[in-house]
Order: sequence, then C-alpha cells, then structure tokens
Amino acid sequence: MQERSMRRREAILVAAQDLLVTENPEDLAMREVARRADISIGSLYQYFPSKPAILRALVMRNLDKVGALLRGEVNALLEDHAGRPTIAQAVDRIIDAYVSHYRSHPEAIAVWAGAQADLELRRLDVIDTRATADFMVAPMMILLSSSDRDAILSVALLITELAGHAVRLALALEAPLTDRIVAQFKTMVTAVLEANREPN
Repeated sequence: MQERSMRRREAILVAAQDLLVTENPEDLAMREVARRADISIGSLYQYFPSKPAILRALVMRNLDKVGALLRGEVNALLEDHAGRPTIAQAVDRIIDAYVSHYRSHPEAIAVWAGAQADLELRRLDVIDTRATADFMVAPMMILLSSSDRDAILSVALLITELAGHAVRLALALEAPLTDRIVAQFKTMVTAVLEANREPN
C-alpha cells in the first residue's frame, strides 16, 4: 500500500475511532467519518465498503495492540523474576497492564462495544481470546507447576475472557469502585490460579 493510501486509511480509522468514543456504534455515520477524515464519501467507500468493515479494522488493530502488550508484559514478568514469578506478581502485572491500556485508550472500549453488535466481529473476538489463552498456557504451566495443558487452557480461556470484561466494567464506574473492582478481580484470579496449582 502506498504511503498516501496508508495515511488516508489511518485518517479514516482515527476519525471513526474518535466518533465511537462519543457515539453509539450503530449511530456511526459514514458521512461524518469521511468529513472528519477530510476525504470524500466516495474515497471512504474505496477504503471501507461499509461500517462493519471499519469496525473490523479497528477491532483487528486493537486486538493486535492488546496482544503485543500482553506478550511484552509476560516476557518482562518472566525476565524480572528469573522465570519464576509468584501468582500475585503475575496477576498484578498482567491486570495492571490491561487497566492501564484501557484507561489510556478509551477508544478501545468503544471499539469493543461496537464489535459486540456484529456476529462476525464477536467470532473474531472469540478467536482472539483463544489465541491469547493459547499463548498464556506455557507461562501459566510454569507459574502453576502444572503439566496438565488442557486444564490450564480452560483456566487461561476463562481468565482471558473475564479480564477484558472486568477491566471495562471497572473503568465505566466512578473512581472508588474502579479500584475495588480491579482489586476484587485480582483476588478472584489469584484464587482460581491457586486452586489449579499442582502441589510440589
């Protein structure tokens, strides 16, 4: 893709993303996206033939960002603790990274909300949850001293799916509840992980 085309595509995505922060996804108007991106409606349709196509691109971009964030945090966690972090260290690090990401990127929450109204995008979200859980299995097996990959995969799937929901809920509430929800979620995840740790 040529540089000019890439800049236009990015301008469209930024315009749509900004609109999603203040509007319901179903109210996203292609004309307003084009106006904010400073392009004609015809040009917009050359890049994205429909509103779901824009949402899909935004979802993919957000999933890529969160995936890269998670991989970086897991690698740093293992490096910082010589490959053997405690459950509490792992839970704090990963959940705090999720909270920080969504707090500094409110558009990511809006994009996620828009994706929930579209069957194809919900399927994409499930595929991403599975990929994230698959990535998490190896470090979780180390963390839990477990060799039961299937059991750890089911735990990883649940934690991965619930983490996004818990963080989005926490950030949608007022300040005192935000911290309490995050702390309670960490307690829940820690308890689940402890329950799945193999005795030494």
